[in-house]
Amino acid sequence: MGGLGDGATAALGGCQTSNQADYMQIGYGPSFDVAHAQCEMHKGSVHQGYIAIGSPGFVAGAGIGNALGNLAAEDQYMKNCLILSGWKRAPHGQGATAAPAVAGGAPPTPYGIQRAPGSWINTALLDWSDANSKCVAGDKAACGTRAKLGAQLRAAGINPAPV
Repeated sequence: MGGLGDGATAALGGCQTSNQADYMQIGYGPSFDVAHAQCEMHKGSVHQGYIAIGSPGFVAGAGIGNALGNLAAEDQYMKNCLILSGWKRAPHGQGATAAPAVAGGAPPTPYGIQRAPGSWINTALLDWSDANSKCVAGDKAACGTRAKLGAQLRAAGINPAPV
């Protein structure tokens, strides 16, 4: 019985990866190692327990099913947690191209990093901050950009302010 459960666990566990080369940075957040460690610490919180009464085969099957379900839930949790931290699984073979700059400690530039779908707010905040700095320095065109972006952000319920 243990051999079947171990084999199934190893097969599903192989879906989850912690190799930075398999990820791409999609926004601001901690380094991959820090983000992965934070997510790893909490992934066990998604585990579900089970109660099984019946024949030994039924109880073993319920245990295996529960273990597989927990592994799938952990994998989904890690995916979502890393996205919230600014990292996303890259399409096969494309994560390694972004990894060297990040691994070297270089922060991503506000423009040019791939952003997650729907992350216009993050981009708008970065653009607003850049325009604000330029406006404070006397760039009148940047003041117009800052006003336009500020209006869009306030319409979305976000009030931008210098930090």
